[in-house]
Amino acid sequence: MSAFQPITDRVRELRPDLVPRRAFLLLAPFLYAAYALLTPAFQNFDENQHLYRAWQISTSQLVGERRGARSGGELPPGLARATVQEIGSITPQTARRTVRRPVSQMFGWNTPIGTAEKPIYYDFFGAVVYAPVGYLPQILAVRIGVAAGLSVEWTLRLGRLSNVALCLGLVLWALKLIPYGRWPMAIIALSPPMAAAAASFGQDALVGGSGFLLTALGLRIAAERRWTGARATTVGLATLAVSLAKFVYLPLVAVAVFPLPRAVSLRRWFTPPLLIGAAAAFLVYAWIRINAPALVPSFRPWVPTMPEQVSWAAAHPLEFTALIGRTFLFELPTLWARFYTFGDSTVPTIWAAAIPGTAALLVAMAYGERNALDLTRGRRLWILLTFGAVALLIAFAMFLTLAARGAIVIEGIQARYFLPVLPLGAIGLMRRGEDAPRGVMTVTIALVLAAHAATLGTIAATFYSV
Repeated sequence: MSAFQPITDRVRELRPDLVPRRAFLLLAPFLYAAYALLTPAFQNFDENQHLYRAWQISTSQLVGERRGARSGGELPPGLARATVQEIGSITPQTARRTVRRPVSQMFGWNTPIGTAEKPIYYDFFGAVVYAPVGYLPQILAVRIGVAAGLSVEWTLRLGRLSNVALCLGLVLWALKLIPYGRWPMAIIALSPPMAAAAASFGQDALVGGSGFLLTALGLRIAAERRWTGARATTVGLATLAVSLAKFVYLPLVAVAVFPLPRAVSLRRWFTPPLLIGAAAAFLVYAWIRINAPALVPSFRPWVPTMPEQVSWAAAHPLEFTALIGRTFLFELPTLWARFYTFGDSTVPTIWAAAIPGTAALLVAMAYGERNALDLTRGRRLWILLTFGAVALLIAFAMFLTLAARGAIVIEGIQARYFLPVLPLGAIGLMRRGEDAPRGVMTVTIALVLAAHAATLGTIAATFYSV
């Protein structure tokens, strides 16, 4: 017993602001890796399209190739064989097949890549739009997989684990920088939706981790009333990465802007975020122009083209505003539960996970932090306005691509789109007060682990048999 006494004493003496980061560092690597390995290949959201796009970029084809109403590129045939074996089709935006196999065969399917065979054309219009910067970990995994002769499935898993490593690093950085709100951010970072998103082959690891980092650094800059060269560089790189991956998160560059600090000139305070935001917007615009020839005008015949959608919204502002309002009135009541939908919508809402997972976040928000003196009404208002700006851009992006003329609501808004800004919204609504007692922290961790147990158990039961 005496050998463990120093460790026990150190844990008891640990500062409350260090507990969330230590808890994340202790638990997250195992939880994230569990989702990366347990979920079968191609069973995350649009995972086959992301694999095709990353594979295309890894061969130095930065822009896709359009052929009629299809947009994609030529890739090894092994990718198609692996995809059809797992989900039934390589056709984008089709229903996913769910194949149950014995748990002993979890890693039993290993499809050769077929690099020596003649490549075939793949249609992955949903991923061709994305810039290469969003796929850096996956590109590295593809290159390693090809060089090492790995199967398609293990190359995909390697890409997932690379994403896990990236997300873990970004979130740990954010938890170190954030001046207050560590516990709500840590609970969100430890939640099943965040773990599953980071452990997919798509861009959610980069976008989610960068969203957390921009939130943390923006709040620190605002709390200390000071920009530095290093901070501006970090915010700039994170903003460029997240905007080129998903432009809807560009407003996160403005977390630190308001309320204005005293004794600091407006020009000095506004210059960094304005320059960073302008540069990010320009690069997004430049990529859209460069990539435009590879894109199909509309992948749903009943949806107008993007220019037509923009023209309609500009000509009918009241109708467009009403459409946005109806959409959020319809979506908000069930949005919290839809965070707990997994697979490529093949694992429906897991209520046994949604209830304890949501309760853990609410408990973390109900207890304050003594460091949150800067969380004034003005700061809360600006935080929530920034969150609202991202939400409106998410709705606008879905309107451009999915809303038929005369639609009652905008379809296609998924709860996972809000994960990168969820810590910001939680901090804007959290209570300001004393730090949560250790007992409360223990309860929130127990609730999160219960949510993971339900989620991983359901995923296992969906895809595997004894």
